[in-house]
Amino acid sequence: LKLLFLPANVTRRVVAMAAEAIEKAKAAGVDLDLKGIQLEAKLFKKHAEQGRGIPEALFIENVEALCKDWEVSVIVGKLQDLHSKYQYMQSTLTAQRASLKVKLPDISAALDTVNHLIDRKEKAEGEQQDYTYQLAENIWSKASAPASNVVCLWLGANCMLEYTLDEASELLRTNESNAKTTLKSVEEDMSFLRDQITTTEVNIARTHNYGVKLRQSSRENADKDKDRKITDGSSASQGSGAYTWKQEQEEVEVSVRTPKDAQKSDVKVTILADSLKVEHAGKVLLQGELAAKCSPNGSTWTMTGSRVEVTLVKAEQSQW
Repeated sequence: LKLLFLPANVTRRVVAMAAEAIEKAKAAGVDLDLKGIQLEAKLFKKHAEQGRGIPEALFIENVEALCKDWEVSVIVGKLQDLHSKYQYMQSTLTAQRASLKVKLPDISAALDTVNHLIDRKEKAEGEQQDYTYQLAENIWSKASAPASNVVCLWLGANCMLEYTLDEASELLRTNESNAKTTLKSVEEDMSFLRDQITTTEVNIARTHNYGVKLRQSSRENADKDKDRKITDGSSASQGSGAYTWKQEQEEVEVSVRTPKDAQKSDVKVTILADSLKVEHAGKVLLQGELAAKCSPNGSTWTMTGSRVEVTLVKAEQSQW
């Protein structure tokens, strides 16, 4: 408002109207997630210059700066929602392209047939002529037909209309041109969409990795005496190395101590839906059942210094 150099009375009136509109929206049960809208503006552009209403994903240059204003889980959640929408768009465009590639040969074949009938008419070939046509998928039949000035075209939805040869030719040429134009547009949209999916996947990976880094740093600074065990019973065997763990709403982080100078190539981590096993050079450091099920496909592990850091994604968002 200041940039518009509005008079003070007008500014106060606009602010009051905006506040009133927000209160009415809240009273009506409308969720005004203004901070979420601000985050979305940093992740994608809603109106891209190319593409049919496909949002343009923005590459996050500085993940650390973005995570100062929003939680990592919130950013990753928004990015995953955007990625899901992109995948839905991709499946829709793929189906549309497949449909066009099926229709184009049929339109071209119909146009060739109409052009043949026009040639016969122009040559004044009045006698009957034999034709071979497809009756079913693997069945062909023959028929004799005289020259005619009309032809019937299938329009779809069990609808057939009669046209003159010239009208049929013009209609089929228009349909063929439109189909080729649409196919080209769909392929351009798919190419643009692939770029957005790649950018979003990179953003998800970088933001998630930064979140893991933050949690690892927080864990190193936390009091180890307050860390809890991986399970509440004797179902987990500690092995020869100590471990600590902590959990959030969506994931569990396990930190396992390894021998000094241990190499990542000597470490083997086996993550199953209900168990975890960490080995070093064939020696079991940690093995046991989990308190609840995790998602092995989304779970990851890395090595920081002399510790193996395992991130288990919960199958259900519940307290372990």
